[in-house]
Amino acid sequence: MVARLNVLAEARRLGSAPYDSDRLRAHLAAELARFRFDHDTRRRAQRAVTLTLDLFDTLEGESLDLRWRHFEEHYWPRWVEGRERLALGDYWTWGVWALVGSRLVQPSFATLSPVRVNQWLDRLPEDDPLLAQRRLLTETLEHCRVAGPARQNAVVAGLRLLLSCGRDELVALSGEEVATLPFVKGADGLDLVLCELGVLARGPLRGGVRAHRTPRRSARELVACSGIPDCFAEPVACYLETYEARVSTSYATLRHKCSSLAHFFTYLSAEHGLTSVAEVRPQHGRGFLSWAKTTAAGRRRRSAGHTDEGESMTAYSWAIQVRTFFADLASWGSEPGSPLAAFMPAVAPLDRHDLIESGLLQAKRKTAARMTAVVLDLEREMPKLRAFALRRWHESQGPKEEGLAAHHERRRAFWDWALLELLCASGLRVEEACELTTFDLLRRELRDGRRYYLLHVKPSKFGQARFVPIGDVLGRVLAEIMREVKAFYGTDSVPFCDRRDQHEKEPLPRAPYLLQGFGHPSAIGTNTVRYRLARLSEVAGLRRADGSPLVLRPHDCRRVFASEQLNNNTPVHVIAALLGHATLDTVMVYAKLYPSSLVDGYRQAMRSLYADVYGQEARRTPSKEEWAAFSASCSLRDMGTHICALPTGEHCSRGLVCLGCGHAQPKRSALPVFKRMLASHERALVRARQEGEPAGQIAARELEVERIAGAMRRASELTEGVAEALEAV
Repeated sequence: MVARLNVLAEARRLGSAPYDSDRLRAHLAAELARFRFDHDTRRRAQRAVTLTLDLFDTLEGESLDLRWRHFEEHYWPRWVEGRERLALGDYWTWGVWALVGSRLVQPSFATLSPVRVNQWLDRLPEDDPLLAQRRLLTETLEHCRVAGPARQNAVVAGLRLLLSCGRDELVALSGEEVATLPFVKGADGLDLVLCELGVLARGPLRGGVRAHRTPRRSARELVACSGIPDCFAEPVACYLETYEARVSTSYATLRHKCSSLAHFFTYLSAEHGLTSVAEVRPQHGRGFLSWAKTTAAGRRRRSAGHTDEGESMTAYSWAIQVRTFFADLASWGSEPGSPLAAFMPAVAPLDRHDLIESGLLQAKRKTAARMTAVVLDLEREMPKLRAFALRRWHESQGPKEEGLAAHHERRRAFWDWALLELLCASGLRVEEACELTTFDLLRRELRDGRRYYLLHVKPSKFGQARFVPIGDVLGRVLAEIMREVKAFYGTDSVPFCDRRDQHEKEPLPRAPYLLQGFGHPSAIGTNTVRYRLARLSEVAGLRRADGSPLVLRPHDCRRVFASEQLNNNTPVHVIAALLGHATLDTVMVYAKLYPSSLVDGYRQAMRSLYADVYGQEARRTPSKEEWAAFSASCSLRDMGTHICALPTGEHCSRGLVCLGCGHAQPKRSALPVFKRMLASHERALVRARQEGEPAGQIAARELEVERIAGAMRRASELTEGVAEALEAV
């Protein structure tokens, strides 16, 4: 091995030395003698080397390295296309491989992309370090459970990276050299190997995360890249720096402000020729509103399932940012010694009446009305989708099929169900869900020894942390996610991994993130969550009221959570706290769907009916002694067909929809009732299949059948509670 390394070092010096054709031919002849060829192949390879060096003799350049760059740029692309191969026939790559394999030249990654590097390496001497690195790559990938084509692609990508960087060992690669690896097949597996070997001081990352690791720009860098005219650059940069210091450091907010102001000042410079912020007047602001509506309408994006025939909110958001800019300018610029004082105009160019007259507020109202329609569609279709996802996951847990495809299908079915239920049961934003760790599951105990759990949500949109109580559904989802992650890694605990905040353009602390291990030992990104939910809704066949496809977005799950809480009579201010809303106005959008007068009227009617049946005495508040006697004599609820294990007096968040609930213990005496229910539901399921109902509706019916059959099977046992499930993992 040492002798081979010395030969390779001499070859690299020869490549950078002044070009000497005779010396190169002698060196390659000695190299070909070491290569593992049979007699006929060796003769053909020698001919290919001779013709290739004849071509290099005609190229310009003081060294072989310079002539090689010229060859890569002008000749190699034509050879790949099948043109001008110097009559080399099927051996057109052997002359190039002799130069690369002997390390006389250092090719680019793109040059090595169309060739079969593994076949090249089979001809190298047995003591060549690249062969040892190939074995190391293969063994490490097997240890990391990377199988099939993914492992082969990762090995080839690693060998190409070594040759393109001029390295003989993986541990000799630097972080900058690894960063040059393009997003090709096998790149994820190679990144996993480099992290496992300690070459990279981080955890494995997906290709999309590696490729978009753009740094966070400062306020002045944002202004310089936004296209704001130079005469307005200083006021905007000074304003953004002040806003960042006083209000918020949210990178997404700063970029949005900078982009909106760029549109405004570009309009002023092009249409009115202004050169100073102090020159802006109300007529300029009103003219911008018309220009913004026309410009935003031309840039409107229409995605599948989210067509928008009304006015766009883009122009409205631009106008709001411009109005906020001048309001902050007037407030902060009036302070003594403020650097913004020189930029203050005589009067604010925009006010609320301008937005009303321009029609932008009407667009906001129409958008709110469309969101109301979306919420109603979600309330109708979401039970079908959740039943469909749960059904697919249960079916995937049936008899195990062999093969990589079946394994991936089981994993996708689980994560589709888990991501959907996690977002619907917690009301988290997709960024907040992706940043959850096992440290965010907090256990608390009451004085009587009872335990309860809280989910700690880290600061996100408004820079404030909050807590979400973990109920039955959310607790079971979290427990199943932790079981799946530990099974994926084969560990006793959720492992630590790296994650990057794509919105703030900053790395997050290394921690045991809950959402990880979806086919790759890395954190699950927000784009993956969006894609899986959209794909799930497409497969389930969700439809809007007008018959168009309903594509589920992560934020729709927050709307479902808010709707369910309102249906359960949760106070509005509590819902706002659970969702992390800054004001109650956002929650009131959902409250409009459920008029308080309707709810109050229904409650009054029920109270009157109860009083007519049981008398006024039944409405009396029991004394402490009466309540203690009642609690002592009754620890379980008898619901007729089953016993409810929920403690007496505890609130049931499921609204006593008992079949399928972990607290429900079916009674043996109710088996005839369950049999009649099962027969009825099975007949309805057969009719639904014959009539071709949507997949989500059929899945909901199948789930009802499964719940009734499960109630019959569970006549003699109880399932574990949420606390036991969380403690078990």
